[in-house]
Amino acid sequence: MKKLILGAAIALVSTASFAQKALKEGIITYKVEWMPPPAMAQFASRFPTEMVVYFKGDSSASDTKTAFFSNKIIMNAKTEYVRLLVDMPMANKKYSVIFTPDDLEQAQEQNPEFETKATAETKAINGYNATKYSVKEKKSGQTFDAWFTKDITVTPNSLTTFYDKNLGVPLEFQTVANRMPIKASIKEIKEAPVPAGSFGASKEYEEITLAQLMGMMSGGRR
Repeated sequence: MKKLILGAAIALVSTASFAQKALKEGIITYKVEWMPPPAMAQFASRFPTEMVVYFKGDSSASDTKTAFFSNKIIMNAKTEYVRLLVDMPMANKKYSVIFTPDDLEQAQEQNPEFETKATAETKAINGYNATKYSVKEKKSGQTFDAWFTKDITVTPNSLTTFYDKNLGVPLEFQTVANRMPIKASIKEIKEAPVPAGSFGASKEYEEITLAQLMGMMSGGRR
């Protein structure tokens, strides 16, 4: 009987030791490396080398800043809510775009589709146990390696949303941001209160449609 009790106690301790820690609210800082097409290669040095993501509950906000503009992608993992905030200080313009179901459906055609296969290779990244996966992007045929941890759980954000959450949290990986391939790796992830208003837009932002924003970016007018 004592052996059974001792065995059960050891099993409980072992399970607790390897239980996932659910991070409910915090900030993730990613190191990012953009992979622009040849036509934009000359501007690569102007792209940001970091991206900050705020998360709380099912919401996330991915914040990208450059010397010329900043944008934020706000998402809710359960409701499929997506909002893009664009701030262009030099033009003194701020725009907000709430994606419609049609917008999301059209975006789906351009989103990456990742096929993953686990390997036996593991390593520690930022103090987390990580497993290496071989990844193939189905549409382009591109292959690369990615590292995931199951030590923690975090709500998906605009960088990680294309991966199956059952793989764990991506720590080193490739994805797409602003319709451009990008390499990302977590520099820091911490539990902390997110700034007030992180998942909304102030009155300074003009509400426009995605079609209007794309027209501006291509040189057209609203």
